[in-house]
Amino acid sequence: MALLNPKQIYEVLKAETPPPARPQSHTSELSNLLEKNNLTADEVLCNLSSQMRSAESDAVRFQATKAALQLNGLLDSKDERSNFNVTINIIDSEFSSCNPILIPR
Repeated sequence: MALLNPKQIYEVLKAETPPPARPQSHTSELSNLLEKNNLTADEVLCNLSSQMRSAESDAVRFQATKAALQLNGLLDSKDERSNFNVTINIIDSEFSSCNPILIPR
């Protein structure tokens, strides 16, 4: 098994660490901007509801439904799932020289 030096471990941990949370002032500033542009939560939800009921194409209705489910927490917002790999090494002196599938039974 290969050994990692501390610098490599630090780089991996740094890459996997989530970014720090944004300060509250940024959130309040964003809320003010949304309100000034008529994008309050009530107006956006009303528009989303309208799109779900009366959009001309099925794709728009589907996306509106998907957004509503995500807002309610009924649908995962992550499209990507974390993958993991498992490697199993079987070391057996009886079969180590040949493929065990080829052994007659």
